[in-house]
Formats: sequence, C-alpha cells, structure tokens
Amino acid sequence: MNTETSENTDKEIWRKKPGDYYSPSIHVTEEGGIGINCGGHVIVAPIERWHEVAELLLCVNPHLPKWQHKLAMWILRRAGTGRA
Repeated sequence: MNTETSENTDKEIWRKKPGDYYSPSIHVTEEGGIGINCGGHVIVAPIERWHEVAELLLCVNPHLPKWQHKLAMWILRRAGTGRA
C-alpha cells in the first residue's frame, strides 16, 4: 500500500460551480498543459494541440468550404440543446 501523497501543482482557472469539485473545470499544469475535466474524465494537452483539435472539430480551416463551418456550428448548437 502506498501511503505517500503528492502535491497538486495544477492551477485551476475556471470551474462551472465554484466549490463543487465534481463540476467541469479547466486547469493549467506545472508543465504548461491545459486540462479540461468533464464528468470526472480529464484530458490534458498543450495549447497548440487544443487549437488543432478545435480547428478540426469546428471546421475553422479557411481553406475548407463555408458550408462545412456552418454545418459544424449547427451541430454544436443542436448538441447544446440536447436535441437529436
């Protein structure tokens, strides 16, 4: 059994419900990674990777047709309302 504890060096920068440690949050690690916690699952990546993923997800690549960006925005709005 490991009884050794470790210090949390992450810096929390946002929490949906302050004081509720189960609510979604964003933090920065000591190494500079950005961590996003949602539903108890944390993904940590450098800022460049988050930006790259957002470009792919949101179709914000200026070289792609405008309809792809509009479709992505429509899907995200629908997902936010919980409607299929």
